Amino acid sequence: MAVEFIDLLEEPELALGHSKKVLFGSDHFHTWVHGDYPGTKGPMHKHTADQFFYCVQGQCTFHFPDGTSKAIDPGQLMVIPKEHLYQLDNTGDVYMILLGARAEPAGKPRHDGKGKEVGDNTFVFDHPDQVKIPAGKA
Repeated sequence: MAVEFIDLLEEPELALGHSKKVLFGSDHFHTWVHGDYPGTKGPMHKHTADQFFYCVQGQCTFHFPDGTSKAIDPGQLMVIPKEHLYQLDNTGDVYMILLGARAEPAGKPRHDGKGKEVGDNTFVFDHPDQVKIPAGKA
């Protein structure tokens, strides 16, 4: 494996409906950049491995099934144990950038609280009135 330098603040904004770009992956680990416009929410879901999210830009609020929420700002980290349900929500006023890493290969499906596979996030298309997309990006 070659060493690679990545400037997350210089990464281009991701296309609408695609909030994850894998930066590195192996058979037991992967890391990615996650980006969303203000107002975008992901589905409540869980993974089969421990993971973390580090906030690079903006604000991300994590919602949990018990009704609690916790926001992280730039420089803060959220660690989520495997099988723990959560939902990402860009509650800031700028394009959110998170660095994420999970102890499993990329592409493993995520699941809801009943074990059903959760597919692509269509929130930005299903709720265009709630997402603050800059002119020329839609």
